[in-house]
Parts: sequence; C-alpha cells; structure tokens
Amino acid sequence: MAQRRQRNIYTATGVGGAVVVVIVAFVLVSVLGGKGQVKGTPGSYAIPAALTAQVEGVPLSALISNAKSQLAGGQVSPPEKLPPNAPHLSSGGLPEIMYIGADYCPYCAGERWALVLALSKFGTFNGLRGTSSSSTDINPSTPTFTFYGSTYTSKYLTFATDELETNTDQPLQSPTAQENKIINTWDVSPYTTENGSIPFVYLAGRYVVTGVQYDASPIQEMNFQDAVPVMTSGTSAVSKHVDAAAGYLVGDFCALTHDQPASVCSQVPSSLIGITTSTVTGHGSSTPTTAKKATTPTTTAKAPTTKKP
Repeated sequence: MAQRRQRNIYTATGVGGAVVVVIVAFVLVSVLGGKGQVKGTPGSYAIPAALTAQVEGVPLSALISNAKSQLAGGQVSPPEKLPPNAPHLSSGGLPEIMYIGADYCPYCAGERWALVLALSKFGTFNGLRGTSSSSTDINPSTPTFTFYGSTYTSKYLTFATDELETNTDQPLQSPTAQENKIINTWDVSPYTTENGSIPFVYLAGRYVVTGVQYDASPIQEMNFQDAVPVMTSGTSAVSKHVDAAAGYLVGDFCALTHDQPASVCSQVPSSLIGITTSTVTGHGSSTPTTAKKATTPTTTAKAPTTKKP
C-alpha cells in the first residue's frame, strides 16, 4: 500500500502565496455571482459537448441492470444509510446532495463519473469541464469531470459542491460552516475508516458515500476523449461498475424525491429504492503529495441491504 499523507479537508486554505490564491479566487467568485462560477480552473479544460452528452446519455436501463447484478455483493458499494438523527439537508425545498472533493483526488475522479451519470437523470449540468487527478497519486492522472465552475438545475434535487484544490494542490473552495459541521460529524468513524476522507457525498441526511464506490483505475493515464467510450461502452468491466454505482445513487435519489420524476423512478425496481449498506466499506481517500507507486483502492463491496427506509 502506498504511503499517503492525510490532508485535513476542513481547512483547505494554505499559507503564504496560497493565501493570495484564495483571496483572488474569492474576489472572482464574488464578481461572477457565487461560489463555483469561476471558469478555467488550473488543470481543467473545456470538453466537447458531445462527450458530455455521451456520458449523460447512458440509458437508465443500463444503470439499473448493472446495479441489480451487484446486489449479491460484487465490486460496487452502495451508499450507507444514516441514522434518523442525521440533519436533513435541503435547499429551496428540495433534497440537497452535498459533494466534497478535490481535483487531485483519484477516488473523487472515479466518483464524479457515477454522480454525473446519476444526477443527469434528474436534472441538467451546465459548464462541466474536464480534468485529471494528480499525476503523482495512486491511479495517476485519472481523467474525469470537475464540478468547479459548473451548475446543476433540477426540479427534484439540488447539488452543492466544493472542489477543495486543483490537481496540483492549489486551493479552490472551502466548505461553509454548515458543511463543516456535517463533515466533522459524519465523515468520521464508523462511516469511514479514514476520518476526513474524500470524496464525501452527503445525500440529504439520509445516506452517505465516504469514498469511491468502485475501482476506476482502468482509465488512469487516459485522455478524457479516450476514457469516455470506455466508461460508456456497457461492455468493459469498469463501465459496468460505474453504471452500477450510478444505479445505486439513482435508487437513493428516488427515495429522497418520493419517486419523482415518475419517468425515472417508475423504472427503478423496489430492491434499489433506498438501496444502502450498513457496513463500512473502507475506501476513503487521503492525499499524497509525492510520487507513489499506483495501488488499487480498497473498494471491496459489501452486500447491500434492500429494505426500503
């Protein structure tokens, strides 16, 4: 296992020159109208709309069928169910999905593919850009989307994101006080084996993802345009696994939205509505800063429970 340094995600700001970067980013965000609206993040790039459409266009039936194939406990982990005392999170009267990640993080890179696949069935992304994880991390240079600078519009869900740093460890965004409180309470044991791990996805206070749901290492060091057909083929193992991860998310989103929209949730079998596991999967991510030998993340999936909450 590669030796890795844990970065405290609660204090994403740096010192010295990094503070200047934070201040400049803050000013630009303020001028452009809100958190995450700055375009052209260092390390990101524009991607052809056709490639984004290809990812978003993966049929819901593929997500569902691959998720069903994993129900016996395969290589993909569903979210974990949170206890009733977890604070419910909403915005504008809609359930809020809160994502905390960073562009350098290889596990975040994998999880973003699943989130884009799942969330695109409930709403519309605008301004998604491409990036890759750190070239010195495990699973180096994993191609992916970045949520920084993008927006998401839906009648059924809201999506709040923080990409903490670029893929070269420069600061981008910091969690709000409310987000920090959630992170400090729920991004800890027993919900993760590595406190403060990313990606951290808080599904409106009902479910949580504390790490990548599947192994995205097969696409490491690919160009984005080469990774898209692999991830959307429906024939490669990694495409089936990301579909299953997205299918699990869709099932939980339908539980949050009370089976809306019907055009989506009517296609989801009851075994996937509110899909969850009660067992810690142990695949949270830490942040290396020096070159490491690539290793496979610990993504051993646990058999999910299918009881509707």
